[in-house]
Amino acid sequence: MTLFKTTLWTGLSTLIKIIISCFTWKVIAVYTGPFGVAVIEQFQNFLQICRSLSSSLSQGVVKYIAEYKYDEEKKSKILSSAFIFYFVISITVTFFLILFSKVIAEKVFSSFAYQKTIVILAISITLFTLNTLLLSVLNGELEIKKYVFSNITNTLLTFIITIYLIMQHGIQGGVIGFSLNQSVSLFLTLYFVIQSKWFKLNSYLNGIDKESIIKLTKFAMISFVPILFVPISLMISRQCIAHELSWQQAGYWQAIMRLSDSYLILMELMINVYFIPKLSGIKLLSDFKEEVINSYRLIIPVVFLGLSFIFLFKKSIVTILYSEEFFPILTLFKYQIIGDMARIGTWLLGSIMAAKAMIKTLVFSEISFSFSYVFFIIFFVHYFGLIGTSIAFAINSIIHFLFLSFFTVKYIKDGSFQLQRAI
Repeated sequence: MTLFKTTLWTGLSTLIKIIISCFTWKVIAVYTGPFGVAVIEQFQNFLQICRSLSSSLSQGVVKYIAEYKYDEEKKSKILSSAFIFYFVISITVTFFLILFSKVIAEKVFSSFAYQKTIVILAISITLFTLNTLLLSVLNGELEIKKYVFSNITNTLLTFIITIYLIMQHGIQGGVIGFSLNQSVSLFLTLYFVIQSKWFKLNSYLNGIDKESIIKLTKFAMISFVPILFVPISLMISRQCIAHELSWQQAGYWQAIMRLSDSYLILMELMINVYFIPKLSGIKLLSDFKEEVINSYRLIIPVVFLGLSFIFLFKKSIVTILYSEEFFPILTLFKYQIIGDMARIGTWLLGSIMAAKAMIKTLVFSEISFSFSYVFFIIFFVHYFGLIGTSIAFAINSIIHFLFLSFFTVKYIKDGSFQLQRAI
């Protein structure tokens, strides 16, 4: 499949996911209010932590399945090692969640009412990890249509189930619905894999290959850190806001953060699909600088206009996406949009780092600024209340942007990007 078609299918899947997500959170906002938004998003972050190992390993599976596409022996070792690794991890997490469900419910949600929900999550973990593995296999085998169709089906099924449960059971229904995410479409994904010409059952049952596990683990570490630490920092921030103000106020903060994520995800997709592959192939310093400058000239004005539109029509946007109950977040938009501008600039610089394999700097910055955000949240919320959340976001995003700007210039000057100067 060509890059254009791949991008088209991936873009379609992402667009559907964004639209469905907006509808889902609209229902959550209407039926559960700001308190429900905060609690359900707290559960979402906890969910990300529980699934972080399997999610981080999937990129390595995609890479090596694609790399060994025509080498059955090596591909079989990767598949078998990944399958056993996924199974062991999922079973371990399942038993841990069941054994400590009461403690987790009290620590994460400040309520024992969510203990049964955590048990349901524990049971679904194995289904999720298996579906993640099979989706990675489809992706690695370049079965993009099947991969996208599975993702779209999962999004639609999860939406239907979650909306029904929220309407019937409120917050509890919402967290149960999100627990089933990527588990409900397992059988469709399994069908697609089994029906493929390249499928061989014994490829998954050859035991663990030490070399393959080392390869997958090394590759997983690149994405494992942000997948793990970002939700942890968000959970801590949310609990700090709830403790200092209330869970209702934490829901307002969550609403503005989710709004930012919704309109920025399309920008992230464009960066990942175009910017990283383009920069990765550039060898000349002059071409590199030209591409970066042209990208900023194109993206920044578009982003500025888009964010200006959002600021001007913020009241209508909040009404459409949430409800009038969320009008207190209107005061947060000014600082939030400043932070969003800085965050987009940071994403572009991060893409440059990723394209030139500066992984250590990226991982360090991701960890550092995840937890500096927590510090800023604690400080500014204490002194300024709810608006302190957006001030903290803006300041943290600007410092992060300046940090990556410094290292980008430094790496260009000292030759770390391994770019050749024109003769």
